[in-house]
Amino acid sequence: MLCSLHDAEDVLQIVFVRIVRKRHRVVGARCLDAYVYRIARNEAMRLIGRRQRDKTTQLVNESWLVVPESGRESNDLAEQLQTALAHLPQPQREVIVMKIYRQKTFLEISRLLGLSQNTVASRYRYGMEKLRILLENLI
Repeated sequence: MLCSLHDAEDVLQIVFVRIVRKRHRVVGARCLDAYVYRIARNEAMRLIGRRQRDKTTQLVNESWLVVPESGRESNDLAEQLQTALAHLPQPQREVIVMKIYRQKTFLEISRLLGLSQNTVASRYRYGMEKLRILLENLI
């Protein structure tokens, strides 16, 4: 989601501060993973929103796509895939990355994002369709 290690560290620090300040809520949270993930996601989205409003930083190649280097063709394909993923709307890209690269189920994704399984599935389906179209145009 974030493009730099520095930004990720900043968000992580904010997340820890929020958890400490709201520790009474953390103790009562039903699913601690989802609670912490939600805080981290919200903070990352705030940072991205500030950057977009300021127009000082562009979101470039996502660092979450790791493809083994096995020749020029695979590097080109990885770059095309990364470019296509970067053109998807954030909600669709997030679900696709969690489903494919993080190997999460729709149920796990829905719990982490606080969305219904149907919403997650539709974001995945529409995102994959857009990705297919984008890749057809790139290849």
